[in-house]
Amino acid sequence: MKKRLKNLILPLTIISILFSGCGKKEEVVQEENKTPVEVQQMSVSSIKKELVYAGQVKPNDTVNVTSKLSGLVESVKYDVGDYVNEGDILFTLDKKDIQDQIKQLEASLKVSDASVASARTGLSQVSDGGQIESSRLSLQSGVDSSQKAVENSQKAVENSQKAVENSKIQLDNAKSTLDDTEKKYNDTKKLYDAGVVARSDFESIELAYNQSKNAYEQTQLAYEQTQLNFEQAQIAYDQAVEAYNNAQKSLDIFDNKTTSDNIETAQAGVNTALASRDSVLTQLQIAKSTLNDTSVKAPISGYISEKNISETNMVSAQSAPYTIVDMSKVTVEVNVSEKIINLIDIGESVDVVIPTIGNKTLTGVIKTISPSADSTNIYPVKIEIENSDSSIKSGMFAEIHFVESQSDNAFVVPRNTVLENDTDKYVFVVEDNKAVKKVVETGIDNGEDIQIVSGVTGGDNVIVNGQDYVIDGEEVKVINEEKSEEKENDNNAENGEPSSQQPSKEE
Repeated sequence: MKKRLKNLILPLTIISILFSGCGKKEEVVQEENKTPVEVQQMSVSSIKKELVYAGQVKPNDTVNVTSKLSGLVESVKYDVGDYVNEGDILFTLDKKDIQDQIKQLEASLKVSDASVASARTGLSQVSDGGQIESSRLSLQSGVDSSQKAVENSQKAVENSQKAVENSKIQLDNAKSTLDDTEKKYNDTKKLYDAGVVARSDFESIELAYNQSKNAYEQTQLAYEQTQLNFEQAQIAYDQAVEAYNNAQKSLDIFDNKTTSDNIETAQAGVNTALASRDSVLTQLQIAKSTLNDTSVKAPISGYISEKNISETNMVSAQSAPYTIVDMSKVTVEVNVSEKIINLIDIGESVDVVIPTIGNKTLTGVIKTISPSADSTNIYPVKIEIENSDSSIKSGMFAEIHFVESQSDNAFVVPRNTVLENDTDKYVFVVEDNKAVKKVVETGIDNGEDIQIVSGVTGGDNVIVNGQDYVIDGEEVKVINEEKSEEKENDNNAENGEPSSQQPSKEE
């Protein structure tokens, strides 16, 4: 018994000494036993809930450049990735055939001008009562000039016809060569597939076959061009014959009719000569326009995305030697559900994020909204984005953020601040250093923050950290100010300034 008392005396003495000298220590212990919490003072803020849809970036415009003419490529100006302005010449075609045609038509135009001048002279002489012989000489001169033009045109027709015949022979020869090399290619391929012929021998035969096929296609285009030249020469000849007949008719009328009759006829001759000249002039203008078409220009400004052309190749109106994309603006098409379709409008701005170029938020504008859903009950929506610095590339992945709900006059707290039980949603606020439970009604919930519609008022200190560890009415310790003070002390220490928190004497 004495031993047990002896054992208790020392601890009780120590405890007595501690309590007699450390009254303030009790207060510290009590303070440390309070649950630490962080609070947020309620004030008006904004919150929004977004729906995010994904899509791929596409150019604002894509144009396949085509040539109005078929022909041999003379020069190529740009390559893939190059930027071109609208009107820049992309490539040119061989001009020789068209230039020859223009020369023929210019010659025909001179003949037509002479016919017009002759017809007008005849009309003037008849109308003014000039000497008959002078009038007749003028008309005869027109006949002679027209006859000379007919002879020249006839020679041009004959030359064009010979060119057609020679081109046909070349075409037949090219076809015969193609048939031979094609048969040899087919036979060799069978042997090569059977393992009888070496690969190098087969590739040599294949190369010869491809070359003969290309040669045949080019010869065929040349043959078609000579046919066109022949037709144009025939037209020029017909026009020259017509001009000659008109000149001869004017002369015959002059010889066989009276002066009064000749006036009317001479006027008709002038009209006919003018009509013939206009016809030649129209053909000449068309030929010059066709000459302009040998220089194929960019229809829009943008970047070359595809190039299917090289010098000495043949192009046709059915091919697309270049593709140009306009990337000054880009579009993203997303498919939205009926949940959002009536919340968006054309012309409305939306936030866009393209992870490839960084997570900065861009601004897009809704350009089109489909009024009807597709078979999967979704609505296509097109978004336009400015791309003046060309940082956005076609094919990039883009996120479109549509606002489903928004409030700019709301009490907003982190989502986990609001707790729930079977019947209510509630938060804890600090009043007189105690945690007080308040039932609340919530509104917009975006997954990170949540709106409190009712249950708290402006100025309330809502517990936003530590709320899971308090009960209604429990005393708590707000540590927001301590954290701020610690942070300030850390900053002062980094700057070499004395700490604002001085140790106490008891410490």
